[in-house]
Amino acid sequence: MSRITQINLYPIKSTQPITVSKALVQPYGLEFDRTFMLTEPDGSFISARKDGELFAFSAVPSAQGLHIHHQDGSSVTALYHDFIRQSECQVWGNHFNSLLANDNINNWFSEKLQRAVQLRWLGFEPQRRIKRYPEQALSFADGYPLLLTNLQSLASVQQHCPVEISMAQFRANLVIDNAAAFSENQWQKIRIGEVEFINAKPCIRCILTTRNPQTAELQRNMEPFRTLKKQFADKQGQPIFGTNLVPLNCGIIRIGDSLQILE
Repeated sequence: MSRITQINLYPIKSTQPITVSKALVQPYGLEFDRTFMLTEPDGSFISARKDGELFAFSAVPSAQGLHIHHQDGSSVTALYHDFIRQSECQVWGNHFNSLLANDNINNWFSEKLQRAVQLRWLGFEPQRRIKRYPEQALSFADGYPLLLTNLQSLASVQQHCPVEISMAQFRANLVIDNAAAFSENQWQKIRIGEVEFINAKPCIRCILTTRNPQTAELQRNMEPFRTLKKQFADKQGQPIFGTNLVPLNCGIIRIGDSLQILE
Protein backbone atom coordinates (compact mmCIF):
# COMPACT_ATOMS: atom_id res chain seq x y z
CA MET A 1 0.00 0.00 0.00
CA SER A 2 1.22 3.51 -0.82
CA ARG A 3 2.23 5.65 2.15
CA ILE A 4 3.27 9.22 2.86
CA THR A 5 7.03 9.47 3.34
CA GLN A 6 7.46 13.26 3.45
CA ILE A 7 5.37 16.36 4.19
CA ASN A 8 6.74 19.76 3.16
CA LEU A 9 5.55 23.29 3.83
CA TYR A 10 6.70 26.37 1.93
CA PRO A 11 5.62 29.23 4.23
CA ILE A 12 6.78 31.89 1.72
CA LYS A 13 6.14 31.04 -1.90
CA SER A 14 9.31 30.16 -3.86
CA THR A 15 11.56 30.01 -0.78
CA GLN A 16 13.00 27.07 1.18
CA PRO A 17 10.69 24.37 2.58
CA ILE A 18 10.35 23.01 6.08
CA THR A 19 9.69 19.29 6.56
CA VAL A 20 7.17 18.24 9.22
CA SER A 21 5.88 14.95 10.61
CA LYS A 22 2.22 15.97 10.41
CA ALA A 23 0.14 18.81 9.03
CA LEU A 24 -3.37 20.19 9.16
CA VAL A 25 -5.12 20.27 5.81
CA GLN A 26 -7.15 23.45 5.35
CA PRO A 27 -9.44 24.23 2.38
CA TYR A 28 -6.59 26.25 0.77
CA GLY A 29 -3.96 23.51 1.36
CA LEU A 30 -1.63 22.59 4.21
CA GLU A 31 -1.78 25.03 7.09
CA PHE A 32 1.05 27.61 6.76
CA ASP A 33 1.88 26.46 3.22
CA ARG A 34 2.41 29.36 0.79
CA THR A 35 0.39 31.70 3.00
CA PHE A 36 3.05 34.40 2.45
CA MET A 37 4.44 35.68 -0.83
CA LEU A 38 6.91 38.27 -2.07
CA THR A 39 5.70 40.63 -4.79
CA GLU A 40 6.80 43.55 -6.90
CA PRO A 41 5.45 46.93 -5.70
CA ASP A 42 2.57 46.55 -8.18
CA GLY A 43 1.50 43.27 -6.54
CA SER A 44 2.86 40.89 -9.19
CA PHE A 45 4.22 37.71 -7.63
CA ILE A 46 7.97 37.00 -7.53
CA SER A 47 9.13 33.48 -8.35
CA ALA A 48 12.40 31.59 -8.05
CA ARG A 49 11.94 30.67 -11.70
CA LYS A 50 13.56 34.02 -12.39
CA ASP A 51 14.84 35.14 -8.99
CA GLY A 52 17.01 32.35 -7.60
CA GLU A 53 17.89 34.62 -4.67
CA LEU A 54 14.58 33.59 -3.10
CA PHE A 55 16.17 30.25 -2.19
CA ALA A 56 18.33 32.17 0.31
CA PHE A 57 15.23 32.67 2.51
CA SER A 58 13.68 30.19 4.92
CA ALA A 59 10.81 30.75 7.32
CA VAL A 60 9.27 29.10 10.36
CA PRO A 61 5.58 29.83 11.09
CA SER A 62 4.11 30.21 14.55
CA ALA A 63 0.80 31.13 16.14
CA GLN A 64 1.88 34.80 16.07
CA GLY A 65 3.34 35.02 12.57
CA LEU A 66 6.52 34.12 10.74
CA HIS A 67 10.20 34.10 11.69
CA ILE A 68 12.29 34.56 8.53
CA HIS A 69 15.99 33.76 8.08
CA HIS A 70 18.43 34.68 5.33
CA GLN A 71 21.47 32.56 4.52
CA ASP A 72 23.71 35.48 5.53
CA GLY A 73 22.62 34.87 9.14
CA SER A 74 20.22 37.79 9.51
CA SER A 75 16.55 37.40 10.36
CA VAL A 76 13.29 39.28 10.78
CA THR A 77 9.96 38.47 12.40
CA ALA A 78 6.69 39.26 10.66
CA LEU A 79 3.76 39.15 13.06
CA TYR A 80 0.21 38.84 11.79
CA HIS A 81 -0.66 42.23 13.29
CA ASP A 82 2.08 43.77 11.10
CA PHE A 83 -0.22 43.18 8.11
CA ILE A 84 -2.99 45.76 8.27
CA ARG A 85 -3.51 47.16 4.77
CA GLN A 86 -5.32 45.26 2.03
CA SER A 87 -3.89 45.51 -1.44
CA GLU A 88 -4.49 43.70 -4.72
CA CYS A 89 -1.91 41.15 -5.86
CA GLN A 90 -1.58 38.78 -8.80
CA VAL A 91 -0.53 35.17 -9.35
CA TRP A 92 -0.56 33.92 -12.96
CA GLY A 93 -3.23 36.41 -13.99
CA ASN A 94 -5.41 35.66 -10.95
CA HIS A 95 -6.08 38.99 -9.17
CA PHE A 96 -7.21 39.05 -5.54
CA ASN A 97 -6.68 40.96 -2.30
CA SER A 98 -4.03 40.14 0.28
CA LEU A 99 -2.55 41.90 3.30
CA LEU A 100 0.61 44.00 2.98
CA ALA A 101 3.50 43.95 5.48
CA ASN A 102 4.74 47.11 7.15
CA ASP A 103 7.70 49.14 5.85
CA ASN A 104 10.26 47.62 8.23
CA ILE A 105 9.61 44.12 6.93
CA ASN A 106 9.42 45.19 3.30
CA ASN A 107 12.64 47.19 3.59
CA TRP A 108 14.46 44.16 5.04
CA PHE A 109 13.47 42.03 2.04
CA SER A 110 14.20 44.87 -0.38
CA GLU A 111 17.72 45.23 0.99
CA LYS A 112 18.37 41.51 0.52
CA LEU A 113 17.05 41.45 -3.05
CA GLN A 114 18.52 44.85 -3.98
CA ARG A 115 15.22 46.17 -5.29
CA ALA A 116 11.85 47.22 -3.91
CA VAL A 117 9.68 44.24 -2.97
CA GLN A 118 6.76 43.61 -0.63
CA LEU A 119 5.74 40.72 1.61
CA ARG A 120 2.09 39.70 1.42
CA TRP A 121 0.02 37.54 3.77
CA LEU A 122 -3.01 35.56 2.68
CA GLY A 123 -4.93 36.49 5.84
CA PHE A 124 -7.02 34.26 8.09
CA GLU A 125 -9.77 34.11 5.44
CA PRO A 126 -8.17 33.74 1.99
CA GLN A 127 -9.95 35.67 -0.76
CA ARG A 128 -8.41 33.75 -3.64
CA ARG A 129 -10.32 30.94 -5.36
CA ILE A 130 -9.37 28.12 -7.76
CA LYS A 131 -10.40 28.87 -11.32
CA ARG A 132 -11.72 25.35 -11.98
CA TYR A 133 -13.36 25.09 -8.54
CA PRO A 134 -14.67 28.62 -7.80
CA GLU A 135 -15.97 27.69 -4.33
CA GLN A 136 -12.58 26.38 -3.25
CA ALA A 137 -10.11 28.61 -1.38
CA LEU A 138 -6.50 28.77 -2.54
CA SER A 139 -3.21 30.01 -1.10
CA PHE A 140 -0.45 31.78 -3.06
CA ALA A 141 0.35 28.43 -4.76
CA ASP A 142 0.49 28.47 -8.54
CA GLY A 143 -2.90 26.90 -9.17
CA TYR A 144 -3.97 24.20 -6.70
CA PRO A 145 -3.81 23.63 -2.92
CA LEU A 146 -1.41 20.66 -2.75
CA LEU A 147 1.16 18.90 -4.91
CA LEU A 148 1.80 15.16 -4.51
CA THR A 149 4.80 13.33 -6.00
CA ASN A 150 5.84 9.68 -6.14
CA LEU A 151 9.29 8.24 -5.39
CA GLN A 152 8.81 5.57 -8.07
CA SER A 153 8.08 8.28 -10.64
CA LEU A 154 11.30 10.03 -9.61
CA ALA A 155 13.23 6.79 -10.09
CA SER A 156 11.70 6.43 -13.56
CA VAL A 157 12.74 9.96 -14.53
CA GLN A 158 16.24 9.36 -13.15
CA GLN A 159 16.65 6.35 -15.45
CA HIS A 160 16.31 8.68 -18.43
CA CYS A 161 17.99 11.77 -16.99
CA PRO A 162 21.77 12.16 -17.56
CA VAL A 163 22.32 14.10 -14.32
CA GLU A 164 21.48 13.23 -10.73
CA ILE A 165 18.18 14.68 -9.55
CA SER A 166 16.38 14.87 -6.21
CA MET A 167 12.77 15.11 -5.14
CA ALA A 168 13.55 18.51 -3.61
CA GLN A 169 13.72 19.96 -7.13
CA PHE A 170 9.99 19.28 -7.58
CA ARG A 171 8.87 21.17 -4.44
CA ALA A 172 6.07 18.78 -3.47
CA ASN A 173 3.89 19.01 -0.37
CA LEU A 174 3.39 15.25 -0.12
CA VAL A 175 5.78 12.51 -1.24
CA ILE A 176 4.57 8.90 -1.47
CA ASP A 177 6.28 5.56 -1.81
CA ASN A 178 5.21 2.09 -2.98
CA ALA A 179 3.07 3.20 -5.92
CA ALA A 180 3.70 2.34 -9.56
CA ALA A 181 5.58 5.05 -11.45
CA PHE A 182 3.22 7.76 -12.69
CA SER A 183 0.13 5.88 -11.46
CA GLU A 184 -0.72 9.03 -9.49
CA ASN A 185 -1.80 10.69 -12.74
CA GLN A 186 -4.66 8.21 -13.16
CA TRP A 187 -6.36 8.51 -9.78
CA GLN A 188 -9.60 10.49 -9.53
CA LYS A 189 -10.19 10.61 -5.78
CA ILE A 190 -8.01 9.53 -2.86
CA ARG A 191 -7.93 9.50 0.94
CA ILE A 192 -4.89 10.22 3.08
CA GLY A 193 -5.33 10.07 6.84
CA GLU A 194 -8.50 11.97 7.70
CA VAL A 195 -8.74 13.81 4.39
CA GLU A 196 -10.25 13.05 0.99
CA PHE A 197 -8.88 14.77 -2.11
CA ILE A 198 -9.90 15.30 -5.70
CA ASN A 199 -6.99 14.57 -8.02
CA ALA A 200 -7.38 17.72 -10.14
CA LYS A 201 -4.72 17.26 -12.83
CA PRO A 202 -1.08 16.28 -13.40
CA CYS A 203 1.34 19.10 -12.63
CA ILE A 204 2.90 20.82 -15.63
CA ARG A 205 6.53 21.54 -14.83
CA CYS A 206 8.77 24.51 -15.63
CA ILE A 207 12.42 25.49 -15.49
CA LEU A 208 12.23 25.83 -11.68
CA THR A 209 12.90 22.07 -11.61
CA THR A 210 16.39 22.81 -12.96
CA ARG A 211 17.37 25.08 -10.05
CA ASN A 212 19.61 23.47 -7.44
CA PRO A 213 17.74 23.56 -4.08
CA GLN A 214 20.95 24.31 -2.15
CA THR A 215 22.94 26.61 -4.44
CA ALA A 216 20.02 28.09 -6.44
CA GLU A 217 22.06 27.63 -9.63
CA LEU A 218 20.30 26.53 -12.82
CA GLN A 219 21.45 23.23 -14.32
CA ARG A 220 23.32 24.16 -17.48
CA ASN A 221 21.65 21.48 -19.63
CA MET A 222 18.20 22.36 -18.26
CA GLU A 223 17.72 19.01 -16.54
CA PRO A 224 15.41 17.41 -15.51
CA PHE A 225 13.08 19.75 -17.44
CA ARG A 226 14.52 18.58 -20.77
CA THR A 227 14.07 14.89 -19.88
CA LEU A 228 10.50 15.48 -18.69
CA LYS A 229 9.64 17.26 -21.91
CA LYS A 230 11.17 14.50 -24.04
CA GLN A 231 10.07 11.40 -22.12
CA PHE A 232 7.23 12.36 -19.79
CA ALA A 233 5.07 14.90 -21.63
CA ASP A 234 1.28 14.92 -21.81
CA LYS A 235 -0.71 14.81 -25.05
CA GLN A 236 -0.12 18.54 -25.52
CA GLY A 237 3.64 18.07 -25.22
CA GLN A 238 3.84 19.68 -21.78
CA PRO A 239 6.29 18.13 -19.27
CA ILE A 240 4.52 16.67 -16.23
CA PHE A 241 5.61 15.34 -12.86
CA GLY A 242 3.42 14.98 -9.78
CA THR A 243 -0.26 15.72 -9.47
CA ASN A 244 -2.40 18.54 -8.03
CA LEU A 245 -4.81 17.80 -5.19
CA VAL A 246 -7.89 19.65 -3.95
CA PRO A 247 -9.01 18.77 -0.38
CA LEU A 248 -12.67 17.92 0.22
CA ASN A 249 -12.47 18.30 4.02
CA CYS A 250 -10.14 19.44 6.77
CA GLY A 251 -8.07 17.06 8.87
CA ILE A 252 -4.65 15.85 9.95
CA ILE A 253 -2.24 13.93 7.73
CA ARG A 254 0.93 12.29 9.03
CA ILE A 255 4.06 10.67 7.70
CA GLY A 256 3.26 6.96 7.45
CA ASP A 257 -0.40 7.48 6.59
CA SER A 258 -1.65 5.14 3.89
CA LEU A 259 -3.03 6.45 0.60
CA GLN A 260 -6.31 4.88 -0.46
CA ILE A 261 -7.56 5.15 -4.02
CA LEU A 262 -11.30 5.82 -3.89
CA GLU A 263 -11.93 6.33 -7.62
